[in-house]
Amino acid sequence: MKTKSKAAAMFLMASTLLVSSACSSGNETKSNQPSDNPSPSATSKEDNENTTKTDSKKIKMRVITLTTDENRNNIMEKFIKPNIAAALPNLEVEFEPGGGGEDMANKLKTLNASGDMPDVFWNDAGYFTPLKSTGSILDLTPYISKDGFLDKYAVPDALKHVDNGIYSLSSGADTYFTPVIFYHKDMFEEAGVQVPTTFDELIQISKTLKSKGMIPAVTPGKDGWGPKLFMLQQMIQIGDPQAMADLVSNKTDFNNPSVKEGAARIETLVKEGVFPDGIANIDYGPAMEMFTSKKAAMLWMFTWELPNLAKDETVDFFPFPSASDKYSPTENVQFWGSPINGYAVNGKTKNPEEAVKLAEFLAMADALYFESTGAPISLQTGNQAMDRSPLMQKFVDWYNPIPNKIASFALNSLDARTSAEISTQGANLLTGEYAADDFNVAMNKIWSENTWFDK
Repeated sequence: MKTKSKAAAMFLMASTLLVSSACSSGNETKSNQPSDNPSPSATSKEDNENTTKTDSKKIKMRVITLTTDENRNNIMEKFIKPNIAAALPNLEVEFEPGGGGEDMANKLKTLNASGDMPDVFWNDAGYFTPLKSTGSILDLTPYISKDGFLDKYAVPDALKHVDNGIYSLSSGADTYFTPVIFYHKDMFEEAGVQVPTTFDELIQISKTLKSKGMIPAVTPGKDGWGPKLFMLQQMIQIGDPQAMADLVSNKTDFNNPSVKEGAARIETLVKEGVFPDGIANIDYGPAMEMFTSKKAAMLWMFTWELPNLAKDETVDFFPFPSASDKYSPTENVQFWGSPINGYAVNGKTKNPEEAVKLAEFLAMADALYFESTGAPISLQTGNQAMDRSPLMQKFVDWYNPIPNKIASFALNSLDARTSAEISTQGANLLTGEYAADDFNVAMNKIWSENTWFDK
């Protein structure tokens, strides 16, 4: 893998091009020509005075970002902070941590209600609807079409919401994020277990690992993070992918036998001791630490953590094992992402054009970071992609050919209230004291009141 310093240099070049006047034509070659950059001798005294005035009157911008994992910290510390002053010299940007999940949702909904929204923020399905209904999210289409940023996307239509508006900008790496089961090869070898190919085998190897004094598996359970974002979907999908696809598109509900069986599998996992005691209270950071410190043999997590986990040569991954002959991990996979996930602009910001430029800069920072890890992206940086680690190449070789990619339920099917409720219900399910039948009854009522599909 190439060095971070080279990646940072590439970022500075890309971000400089991004904000140049020539970007409206989408012609990066032209923006590199000397004629586009007047020399000091050609700059008038009046120009210098104007520059001084501009510098003394920088536009203040406030940004709330995701701050949930090492990737986000790396993007901020290595790609955003070192380059933002050069890329956007007319802005003074204040970054505010937003956390993620329900913390981010509650924070932004509170700020929206009090009229204190930031200029730019990370958008998510969990709070998109109430923000949009109050005019707090800008349709970016006219801005990114005019300045050419839209042309940098390999698949521009993927940015469009169901109403054809574009409300968020991202690297496009989301499409390549999917939940898998990471594991320590040496811990499996020590316990004498093999990678499971069926759900029953997964339960069996977990019992063996536990008998050897190991925690079989861990995932973030606090606030129902795991169940909402992927666990329920995986447990339904491994039994009946079509039922899961139908649930995502509102063609079925929680009375569907295959959906019920998915919730029952989570109950089984908890009762069979696959997860540590108190899994419902384990947050993201502690879950990661439990795996990286080898207290847990397996980690159920999205592949956005793959670049960091690949640094440990004992780490490998496998797809979720099958629970019926309807499912094959080479034929079906969940993909993360939604058109509304990414950097959004406050519809009420006093400086929309500058805020859009800032959102573009942040999206490009994401793209260049993930590109530096060897991850595929759809926002084209103009750079040659970095070398991929063997584990990343293994992932890409498995993921790309899969024909049936099912959208994430949590990002593409839930209004804000339903999203919050499924978090609560999922956390309850992880306690081991809440029956899957009760979960399904509660969720079916909540699902019947979901307004996401009311267009």
